[in-house]
Amino acid sequence: MALRTQHPFHMYDAITAQPQAYADTIERIRPQAEKVAPRLAQAQRLFLVGIGTSSHAAQVGYHLFRHYGVPRAGVNPAPAVIPTIQVWHSFDFALYGPPLTADDAVIMVSHRGAKHYGLAAIQRAKEAGCYTLLITGQGEPDSMQYADEVLKTTIQDPSSAHTISYSGSQAALACLAEALAAYQSGNKLYPTTFLNIEVPDIMRKCLQTEAHVKALAAEHLHHRRFWLVGGGPSGITAQEIALKIKETSYMQAEGMPIEVLLHGPLQCVEPEDIFLLIAPAGPALPRIEELAAMLQDIGAPYLLVDDGTATTIAQGAAGVISVPSVPEPFTALTCLLPLQLLAYHQALLRGTNPDGFRLDDPRFASAFKRIQL
Repeated sequence: MALRTQHPFHMYDAITAQPQAYADTIERIRPQAEKVAPRLAQAQRLFLVGIGTSSHAAQVGYHLFRHYGVPRAGVNPAPAVIPTIQVWHSFDFALYGPPLTADDAVIMVSHRGAKHYGLAAIQRAKEAGCYTLLITGQGEPDSMQYADEVLKTTIQDPSSAHTISYSGSQAALACLAEALAAYQSGNKLYPTTFLNIEVPDIMRKCLQTEAHVKALAAEHLHHRRFWLVGGGPSGITAQEIALKIKETSYMQAEGMPIEVLLHGPLQCVEPEDIFLLIAPAGPALPRIEELAAMLQDIGAPYLLVDDGTATTIAQGAAGVISVPSVPEPFTALTCLLPLQLLAYHQALLRGTNPDGFRLDDPRFASAFKRIQL
Protein backbone atom coordinates (compact mmCIF):
# COMPACT_ATOMS: atom_id res chain seq x y z
CA MET A 1 0.00 0.00 0.00
CA ALA A 2 1.84 3.10 -1.21
CA LEU A 3 1.67 6.38 0.64
CA ARG A 4 -0.42 9.10 -0.95
CA THR A 5 1.82 12.14 -1.23
CA GLN A 6 -0.93 14.61 -0.24
CA HIS A 7 -1.30 12.90 3.14
CA PRO A 8 1.80 12.48 5.29
CA PHE A 9 0.43 9.79 7.58
CA HIS A 10 -0.19 6.09 7.06
CA MET A 11 -3.55 6.18 8.83
CA TYR A 12 -5.14 7.90 5.85
CA ASP A 13 -3.89 5.28 3.41
CA ALA A 14 -5.21 2.52 5.63
CA ILE A 15 -8.64 4.15 5.90
CA THR A 16 -9.05 4.64 2.17
CA ALA A 17 -7.76 1.14 1.35
CA GLN A 18 -10.47 -0.56 3.39
CA PRO A 19 -13.14 -1.24 0.72
CA GLN A 20 -10.79 -3.20 -1.53
CA ALA A 21 -9.12 -4.88 1.44
CA TYR A 22 -12.53 -5.98 2.71
CA ALA A 23 -13.39 -7.52 -0.67
CA ASP A 24 -10.01 -9.24 -0.92
CA THR A 25 -10.34 -10.64 2.62
CA ILE A 26 -13.77 -12.09 1.87
CA GLU A 27 -12.53 -13.80 -1.30
CA ARG A 28 -9.50 -15.25 0.48
CA ILE A 29 -11.20 -16.38 3.69
CA ARG A 30 -14.48 -17.77 2.36
CA PRO A 31 -13.08 -21.23 1.52
CA GLN A 32 -11.53 -21.49 4.99
CA ALA A 33 -14.77 -20.35 6.63
CA GLU A 34 -16.71 -23.05 4.79
CA LYS A 35 -14.13 -25.62 5.89
CA VAL A 36 -14.28 -24.74 9.60
CA ALA A 37 -18.06 -24.21 9.80
CA PRO A 38 -18.80 -27.89 10.59
CA ARG A 39 -16.26 -27.80 13.41
CA LEU A 40 -17.71 -24.59 14.88
CA ALA A 41 -21.18 -26.11 14.68
CA GLN A 42 -20.05 -28.90 17.01
CA ALA A 43 -19.24 -26.45 19.81
CA GLN A 44 -21.62 -25.95 22.69
CA ARG A 45 -20.23 -22.47 23.31
CA LEU A 46 -18.44 -20.14 20.92
CA PHE A 47 -16.28 -17.47 22.56
CA LEU A 48 -15.28 -14.33 20.64
CA VAL A 49 -12.23 -12.82 22.32
CA GLY A 50 -10.15 -9.70 21.65
CA ILE A 51 -8.43 -6.68 23.19
CA GLY A 52 -8.53 -2.98 22.24
CA THR A 53 -9.90 -2.46 18.75
CA SER A 54 -9.93 -6.24 18.34
CA SER A 55 -12.32 -6.39 21.28
CA HIS A 56 -14.64 -4.08 19.38
CA ALA A 57 -14.36 -6.40 16.37
CA ALA A 58 -15.32 -9.36 18.57
CA GLN A 59 -18.38 -7.44 19.77
CA VAL A 60 -19.37 -6.68 16.18
CA GLY A 61 -18.89 -10.40 15.50
CA TYR A 62 -21.61 -11.16 18.03
CA HIS A 63 -24.05 -9.05 16.01
CA LEU A 64 -22.93 -10.63 12.74
CA PHE A 65 -23.51 -14.17 14.05
CA ARG A 66 -26.85 -13.04 15.43
CA HIS A 67 -27.80 -11.47 12.08
CA TYR A 68 -27.07 -14.67 10.19
CA GLY A 69 -29.15 -16.69 12.61
CA VAL A 70 -26.68 -18.12 15.13
CA PRO A 71 -28.22 -17.79 18.62
CA ARG A 72 -26.69 -15.70 21.37
CA ALA A 73 -25.89 -16.83 24.90
CA GLY A 74 -28.94 -17.72 26.95
CA VAL A 75 -31.09 -18.87 24.05
CA ASN A 76 -30.88 -22.66 24.66
CA PRO A 77 -30.47 -24.14 21.20
CA ALA A 78 -29.65 -27.81 20.67
CA PRO A 79 -26.09 -27.64 22.06
CA ALA A 80 -24.55 -30.27 19.81
CA VAL A 81 -25.76 -28.46 16.69
CA ILE A 82 -25.75 -24.71 17.29
CA PRO A 83 -23.27 -23.00 19.62
CA THR A 84 -24.22 -20.08 21.82
CA ILE A 85 -22.11 -16.94 21.49
CA GLN A 86 -20.23 -15.11 24.23
CA VAL A 87 -17.89 -12.13 23.89
CA TRP A 88 -14.93 -11.66 26.24
CA HIS A 89 -12.09 -9.19 26.58
CA SER A 90 -8.75 -10.99 26.30
CA PHE A 91 -7.52 -9.83 29.71
CA ASP A 92 -10.64 -11.06 31.50
CA PHE A 93 -10.79 -14.27 29.47
CA ALA A 94 -7.18 -15.11 30.32
CA LEU A 95 -7.35 -14.25 34.03
CA TYR A 96 -11.03 -14.51 34.99
CA GLY A 97 -12.62 -16.53 32.19
CA PRO A 98 -15.13 -19.35 32.60
CA PRO A 99 -14.14 -23.01 32.88
CA LEU A 100 -13.46 -24.35 29.39
CA THR A 101 -13.90 -27.82 27.89
CA ALA A 102 -13.21 -29.57 24.62
CA ASP A 103 -16.84 -28.86 23.70
CA ASP A 104 -16.04 -25.13 23.39
CA ALA A 105 -14.60 -23.14 20.50
CA VAL A 106 -12.65 -19.90 20.85
CA ILE A 107 -12.22 -17.32 18.11
CA MET A 108 -9.36 -14.99 19.00
CA VAL A 109 -9.28 -11.65 17.15
CA SER A 110 -5.85 -10.02 17.22
CA HIS A 111 -4.53 -7.57 14.63
CA ARG A 112 -0.88 -8.50 15.12
CA GLY A 113 -1.41 -11.75 17.04
CA ALA A 114 1.24 -10.83 19.58
CA LYS A 115 -0.44 -8.97 22.46
CA HIS A 116 0.43 -10.36 25.89
CA TYR A 117 -3.10 -11.16 27.07
CA GLY A 118 -4.26 -12.23 23.63
CA LEU A 119 -1.52 -14.86 23.70
CA ALA A 120 -2.46 -15.85 27.24
CA ALA A 121 -6.13 -16.16 26.29
CA ILE A 122 -5.66 -18.40 23.25
CA GLN A 123 -3.04 -20.47 25.07
CA ARG A 124 -5.51 -21.05 27.92
CA ALA A 125 -8.15 -22.15 25.41
CA LYS A 126 -5.77 -24.52 23.64
CA GLU A 127 -4.60 -26.09 26.90
CA ALA A 128 -8.26 -26.68 27.88
CA GLY A 129 -8.81 -28.65 24.67
CA CYS A 130 -10.96 -26.03 22.93
CA TYR A 131 -11.08 -25.73 19.17
CA THR A 132 -9.14 -22.49 18.55
CA LEU A 133 -9.37 -20.15 15.58
CA LEU A 134 -7.17 -17.07 15.19
CA ILE A 135 -8.20 -14.04 13.11
CA THR A 136 -5.12 -11.90 12.52
CA GLY A 137 -3.29 -9.79 9.96
CA GLN A 138 -0.64 -10.93 7.56
CA GLY A 139 2.49 -12.39 9.15
CA GLU A 140 3.55 -15.26 11.40
CA PRO A 141 2.64 -14.27 14.99
CA ASP A 142 3.47 -16.39 18.04
CA SER A 143 -0.22 -16.97 18.71
CA MET A 144 -0.44 -19.17 15.59
CA GLN A 145 1.09 -22.04 17.56
CA TYR A 146 -2.07 -22.23 19.69
CA ALA A 147 -4.55 -22.01 16.78
CA ASP A 148 -6.14 -24.96 15.03
CA GLU A 149 -6.98 -22.64 12.14
CA VAL A 150 -5.68 -19.18 11.21
CA LEU A 151 -7.67 -16.71 9.11
CA LYS A 152 -5.35 -13.98 7.81
CA THR A 153 -7.07 -10.73 6.91
CA THR A 154 -5.25 -7.61 5.70
CA ILE A 155 -1.76 -6.18 5.73
CA GLN A 156 -0.56 -5.18 9.16
CA ASP A 157 -1.83 -1.70 9.95
CA PRO A 158 0.92 0.79 9.06
CA SER A 159 -0.43 3.12 11.76
CA SER A 160 -0.80 2.51 15.48
CA ALA A 161 -4.40 3.67 15.03
CA HIS A 162 -5.82 0.43 13.68
CA THR A 163 -8.36 0.88 10.90
CA ILE A 164 -7.82 -1.50 7.98
CA SER A 165 -7.22 -4.46 10.28
CA TYR A 166 -10.46 -3.65 12.12
CA SER A 167 -12.60 -3.86 8.99
CA GLY A 168 -10.57 -6.90 7.93
CA SER A 169 -11.49 -8.62 11.19
CA GLN A 170 -15.13 -7.76 10.57
CA ALA A 171 -14.85 -9.30 7.11
CA ALA A 172 -13.48 -12.55 8.55
CA LEU A 173 -16.21 -12.69 11.20
CA ALA A 174 -18.91 -12.02 8.60
CA CYS A 175 -17.52 -14.90 6.52
CA LEU A 176 -17.63 -17.22 9.51
CA ALA A 177 -21.16 -16.18 10.46
CA GLU A 178 -22.36 -16.65 6.88
CA ALA A 179 -20.66 -20.03 6.53
CA LEU A 180 -21.90 -21.34 9.87
CA ALA A 181 -25.48 -20.28 9.14
CA ALA A 182 -25.30 -21.89 5.69
CA TYR A 183 -23.95 -25.12 7.14
CA GLN A 184 -26.59 -25.28 9.86
CA SER A 185 -29.47 -24.62 7.49
CA GLY A 186 -28.19 -26.42 4.40
CA ASN A 187 -28.93 -23.20 2.52
CA LYS A 188 -27.26 -23.45 -0.89
CA LEU A 189 -27.80 -19.74 -1.62
CA TYR A 190 -24.62 -18.89 0.29
CA PRO A 191 -22.25 -17.41 -0.49
CA THR A 192 -23.99 -14.36 -1.94
CA THR A 193 -22.34 -11.34 -3.55
CA PHE A 194 -23.33 -9.11 -0.65
CA LEU A 195 -20.08 -9.41 1.31
CA ASN A 196 -17.51 -9.33 -1.46
CA ILE A 197 -19.17 -6.90 -3.91
CA GLU A 198 -22.03 -4.90 -2.38
CA VAL A 199 -20.44 -4.11 0.98
CA PRO A 200 -17.13 -2.84 -0.51
CA ASP A 201 -19.06 -0.63 -2.98
CA ILE A 202 -21.07 0.80 -0.10
CA MET A 203 -17.86 1.42 1.86
CA ARG A 204 -16.51 3.43 -1.08
CA LYS A 205 -19.61 5.61 -0.98
CA CYS A 206 -19.06 6.19 2.72
CA LEU A 207 -15.53 7.46 2.04
CA GLN A 208 -17.00 10.05 -0.33
CA THR A 209 -18.18 11.97 2.74
CA GLU A 210 -14.59 13.08 3.39
CA ALA A 211 -14.87 16.71 2.28
CA HIS A 212 -17.95 17.21 4.45
CA VAL A 213 -16.37 15.37 7.38
CA LYS A 214 -13.18 17.43 7.09
CA ALA A 215 -15.22 20.65 7.27
CA LEU A 216 -17.08 19.40 10.36
CA ALA A 217 -13.78 18.48 12.01
CA ALA A 218 -12.52 22.04 11.54
CA GLU A 219 -15.79 23.60 12.67
CA HIS A 220 -16.05 21.55 15.85
CA LEU A 221 -12.43 21.09 16.87
CA HIS A 222 -12.45 23.20 20.03
CA HIS A 223 -15.17 21.62 22.12
CA ARG A 224 -14.31 20.64 25.66
CA ARG A 225 -15.21 16.98 25.15
CA PHE A 226 -16.58 14.71 22.44
CA TRP A 227 -19.32 12.24 23.35
CA LEU A 228 -20.05 9.41 20.91
CA VAL A 229 -23.24 7.45 21.46
CA GLY A 230 -25.19 4.71 19.70
CA GLY A 231 -27.08 1.51 20.35
CA GLY A 232 -26.31 -2.09 19.36
CA PRO A 233 -23.56 -2.14 16.71
CA SER A 234 -23.47 1.66 16.79
CA GLY A 235 -22.68 1.57 20.50
CA ILE A 236 -19.56 -0.38 19.56
CA THR A 237 -18.71 2.13 16.83
CA ALA A 238 -19.06 4.91 19.40
CA GLN A 239 -16.45 3.23 21.61
CA GLU A 240 -14.13 2.51 18.68
CA ILE A 241 -14.13 6.07 17.35
CA ALA A 242 -13.69 7.55 20.81
CA LEU A 243 -10.62 5.32 21.06
CA LYS A 244 -9.38 6.57 17.69
CA ILE A 245 -9.80 10.21 18.73
CA LYS A 246 -7.87 9.57 21.94
CA GLU A 247 -5.11 7.67 20.15
CA THR A 248 -4.60 10.19 17.35
CA SER A 249 -5.30 13.70 18.63
CA TYR A 250 -5.29 13.07 22.42
CA MET A 251 -8.60 14.91 22.80
CA GLN A 252 -11.14 14.12 25.48
CA ALA A 253 -13.61 11.67 23.92
CA GLU A 254 -16.08 9.29 25.54
CA GLY A 255 -17.85 6.60 23.54
CA MET A 256 -20.55 4.35 24.95
CA PRO A 257 -23.90 2.65 24.35
CA ILE A 258 -26.78 5.01 24.89
CA GLU A 259 -28.24 3.33 27.94
CA VAL A 260 -24.85 3.48 29.67
CA LEU A 261 -24.77 7.23 29.05
CA LEU A 262 -28.23 7.78 30.47
CA HIS A 263 -27.43 6.07 33.76
CA GLY A 264 -24.87 8.52 35.10
CA PRO A 265 -22.35 9.83 32.54
CA LEU A 266 -24.85 12.34 31.12
CA GLN A 267 -24.53 14.27 34.37
CA CYS A 268 -20.96 15.22 33.30
CA VAL A 269 -22.13 16.99 30.13
CA GLU A 270 -21.70 20.73 29.65
CA PRO A 271 -22.84 23.03 26.81
CA GLU A 272 -19.16 23.28 25.76
CA ASP A 273 -19.23 19.61 24.78
CA ILE A 274 -20.43 18.10 21.52
CA PHE A 275 -22.15 14.79 20.80
CA LEU A 276 -21.84 12.47 17.83
CA LEU A 277 -25.08 10.52 17.65
CA ILE A 278 -24.70 7.36 15.56
CA ALA A 279 -28.28 6.59 14.62
CA PRO A 280 -28.92 4.29 11.66
CA ALA A 281 -32.20 2.38 11.48
CA GLY A 282 -32.56 -0.15 14.28
CA PRO A 283 -34.21 -0.83 17.64
CA ALA A 284 -32.08 1.80 19.41
CA LEU A 285 -33.23 4.69 17.21
CA PRO A 286 -36.21 5.81 19.36
CA ARG A 287 -33.92 6.01 22.40
CA ILE A 288 -31.42 8.13 20.46
CA GLU A 289 -34.30 10.44 19.49
CA GLU A 290 -35.10 10.90 23.18
CA LEU A 291 -31.46 11.71 23.90
CA ALA A 292 -31.36 14.31 21.12
CA ALA A 293 -34.27 16.15 22.77
CA MET A 294 -32.51 15.96 26.14
CA LEU A 295 -29.36 17.49 24.64
CA GLN A 296 -31.37 20.42 23.33
CA ASP A 297 -32.60 21.04 26.89
CA ILE A 298 -29.05 20.84 28.24
CA GLY A 299 -27.70 23.08 25.49
CA ALA A 300 -25.08 20.68 24.11
CA PRO A 301 -24.90 20.55 20.30
CA TYR A 302 -24.76 17.30 18.38
CA LEU A 303 -23.72 15.91 15.02
CA LEU A 304 -25.62 13.02 13.47
CA VAL A 305 -24.46 10.00 11.51
CA ASP A 306 -27.43 8.23 9.95
CA ASP A 307 -28.84 6.45 6.91
CA GLY A 308 -31.72 8.85 6.29
CA THR A 309 -34.11 7.40 8.87
CA ALA A 310 -33.35 9.70 11.84
CA THR A 311 -35.31 12.64 10.41
CA THR A 312 -36.44 13.96 13.81
CA ILE A 313 -32.88 14.02 15.13
CA ALA A 314 -31.56 15.63 11.94
CA GLN A 315 -33.76 18.69 12.46
CA GLY A 316 -31.78 19.78 15.50
CA ALA A 317 -28.32 18.62 14.41
CA ALA A 318 -25.34 20.93 13.96
CA GLY A 319 -24.34 18.71 11.06
CA VAL A 320 -25.40 15.44 9.41
CA ILE A 321 -23.20 12.74 7.89
CA SER A 322 -25.30 10.51 5.66
CA VAL A 323 -24.38 6.91 4.81
CA PRO A 324 -26.17 4.25 2.74
CA SER A 325 -28.69 1.93 4.35
CA VAL A 326 -27.51 -1.62 5.16
CA PRO A 327 -28.57 -4.41 7.55
CA GLU A 328 -27.81 -3.12 11.03
CA PRO A 329 -24.66 -5.18 11.84
CA PHE A 330 -22.98 -3.70 8.76
CA THR A 331 -23.53 -0.17 10.05
CA ALA A 332 -20.42 -1.02 12.09
CA LEU A 333 -18.67 -0.35 8.76
CA THR A 334 -20.82 2.31 7.10
CA CYS A 335 -20.98 4.63 10.12
CA LEU A 336 -17.39 3.79 11.03
CA LEU A 337 -15.55 5.02 7.93
CA PRO A 338 -16.64 8.69 7.99
CA LEU A 339 -15.81 8.85 11.69
CA GLN A 340 -12.36 7.35 11.12
CA LEU A 341 -11.81 10.21 8.67
CA LEU A 342 -13.08 12.64 11.29
CA ALA A 343 -10.53 11.38 13.82
CA TYR A 344 -7.78 11.61 11.21
CA HIS A 345 -8.58 15.19 10.23
CA GLN A 346 -8.90 16.22 13.87
CA ALA A 347 -5.34 14.99 14.40
CA LEU A 348 -4.09 16.98 11.40
CA LEU A 349 -5.79 20.12 12.65
CA ARG A 350 -4.31 19.69 16.12
CA GLY A 351 -0.85 18.99 14.74
CA THR A 352 -0.53 15.53 16.30
CA ASN A 353 0.83 12.36 14.72
CA PRO A 354 -2.07 9.91 14.23
CA ASP A 355 0.32 7.05 13.50
CA GLY A 356 2.60 7.24 16.52
CA PHE A 357 0.59 6.29 19.65
CA ARG A 358 2.14 9.41 21.25
CA LEU A 359 5.49 7.66 21.50
CA ASP A 360 7.19 10.75 20.05
CA ASP A 361 6.55 12.29 23.49
CA PRO A 362 9.48 11.19 25.72
CA ARG A 363 7.18 10.83 28.73
CA PHE A 364 4.95 8.32 26.98
CA ALA A 365 7.88 6.56 25.36
CA SER A 366 9.38 6.07 28.82
CA ALA A 367 6.08 4.98 30.35
CA PHE A 368 5.40 2.30 27.76
CA LYS A 369 8.80 0.73 28.31
CA ARG A 370 7.45 -0.41 31.69
CA ILE A 371 4.84 -2.80 30.28
CA GLN A 372 4.28 -5.34 27.56
CA LEU A 373 1.11 -4.73 25.55
